[in-house]
Amino acid sequence: MILISIIYALLLIGAAGVQWAIAIMFRRRFNTLNPNPLPESQQEDAVVVISVRGCDPSLESCLRGVLNQNYANYVVHMIVDHQTDEAWNLVHKIKSQHDDRNLLSIIEMESPLETCSLKCNAIVQALREVDERTKYVAFLDADVAPHPQWLAELMGPLTDPSVGGVTGNQWFEPEPRSGIGSLIRSTWNAGAIVPTIIFTNPWAGSFAMRTQDIFDAGLEEIWSQSVVDDGPIKQAINDIGLKVEFAPSLIMVNRESCTFGYTNRWVTRMLTWSRLYESTFYLSIIHAIFSNWVMLANFTILFIGFPSGVPVASLIAAVALIASGWMCAKSYEATRQCVARSCELRGQTLAPMPKRRFFDVFAGVALTHLIYGVSCARAILARRIQWREITYELKSRNQIKRLNYAPYLPKQTRGDVSI
Repeated sequence: MILISIIYALLLIGAAGVQWAIAIMFRRRFNTLNPNPLPESQQEDAVVVISVRGCDPSLESCLRGVLNQNYANYVVHMIVDHQTDEAWNLVHKIKSQHDDRNLLSIIEMESPLETCSLKCNAIVQALREVDERTKYVAFLDADVAPHPQWLAELMGPLTDPSVGGVTGNQWFEPEPRSGIGSLIRSTWNAGAIVPTIIFTNPWAGSFAMRTQDIFDAGLEEIWSQSVVDDGPIKQAINDIGLKVEFAPSLIMVNRESCTFGYTNRWVTRMLTWSRLYESTFYLSIIHAIFSNWVMLANFTILFIGFPSGVPVASLIAAVALIASGWMCAKSYEATRQCVARSCELRGQTLAPMPKRRFFDVFAGVALTHLIYGVSCARAILARRIQWREITYELKSRNQIKRLNYAPYLPKQTRGDVSI
């Protein structure tokens, strides 16, 4: 048993060490990146598209931010799910108070297609409102509070003719004592954000394209048959010979809290989108199986070593679990430092990580890996998924069927119902 415990201990420590090394190398590379905002002289007409179903806690911050951009010529098209939606009155109130330049158009969603998600349906509808002379289209999620240079920084890389799309990313920053669900979501996302940026997988929460490239790539038709907006973007852009570029100043910080149950559903949904639209999903499966296997093996040895008369094996397993947990927490810390750098690039600050956060992440590593593994299995098997009270049948990436519809009537908090 001692030999087996050593093998599994080395596997666990080695895996955590590789993750830490990748996070450190990523941080070093990230520190060399700088934003490339679009100069005012090149700021041609742009439209920002926002789709809303339900009233996100940060919706007001989102709208106030997008209405105060340091960008010469832009408008905002917001598609609201229904006039009975609780967001409808709020966005009209915000418009009356903060839209001095009449930038915001509030549009009720038409009868939705059955072949795509409500969000994709809203995007397709918004594109029909875009003037053909508009040079750029930006997409913004309602839980993002954009800073004044957000639009210019998002558009900047599009001056390179080889770039067809520009993306930011999202970081979840749990408030102190916000609960285990918020912490696990942040921990899992910290592990996912690095490969997402490395592979330049788009995040539609902050994303921009040239209007002409949207139509050349056939994205309007693709979105009309898609369950998620960002999933099919990269392939469509690559198919017309262009690439996606990451904007280093646009890792946007989300401070909303969520429940443990929501985190379970959210991770499953993210991995389901990955299964449908990302060729690298198999890497997630391999990683989830390996990490859960070696962690479970070490926990098993830890608990059976003493009863079996081999306390040394238990000691080895305990050391491995502590060391790997510490390295995973250091990986989280290194990734968060990249987020702090991103905030600095846009003139904002992210407070130093609370000391307690390190130990919370350390203690939650095993549970995060377990949720990751279970969610991968659920994502593989998922043929139906619910998102903001709407159920979708998933036959393939371009065979989606919406099975129901009703205006959004939240039962409790957003975190409990927004899957």
